[in-house]
Amino acid sequence: MATLTHPLSTSFEENELLLISHPPLREQLLQARLVDSFSARSVIQRGEHVYLSLREIGDPMERQATNWAILKLQMGANIPTQELPPTLRTVLTAVSSGPSPLIAALVWGSLCGVVGGVLVMAVVGLAMTILNVPTESYVGFMATAVAFVLSGTVIGLSGTVYFWRRFTNQCKKRTSTPTLPIPTIAKMPR
Repeated sequence: MATLTHPLSTSFEENELLLISHPPLREQLLQARLVDSFSARSVIQRGEHVYLSLREIGDPMERQATNWAILKLQMGANIPTQELPPTLRTVLTAVSSGPSPLIAALVWGSLCGVVGGVLVMAVVGLAMTILNVPTESYVGFMATAVAFVLSGTVIGLSGTVYFWRRFTNQCKKRTSTPTLPIPTIAKMPR
């Protein structure tokens, strides 16, 4: 009687290429290839398939941890950055998903400053018209210019602080999202 064995071994050493099927993770790894040297060597694209090669990771424990982290990420788990294996952490943090909270706050704050300054300048101009300031004088022009600069600065700085706090809190919420443990399958007694 002959027993048939599976021709492919399931040892971890032969499973050094992980197929990345989760679209956001694929995009992040492909972008990381452009800026990270480890990703440039380890992220492989063959046609429409993207693979992560674990050959570059020398430590077997880190290789196993990276394998499990990739599997969890592909199943949709939210793993905080500090809990990722070091190699995977550098790969996934090499690419920024957007501008920093400070840069975004500066953009939105400056936009609020300009719009707010124009609105206050219009109100001051309207007040000068209602007060019947002569058009030959530069008082009306100077008043609207000063109103624009002062109000634009105050509104812009206030908007920047507001948006910076808001964007910073959003980033903290995203990185500190608690993860749910992956349930283990209990063995049935025989």
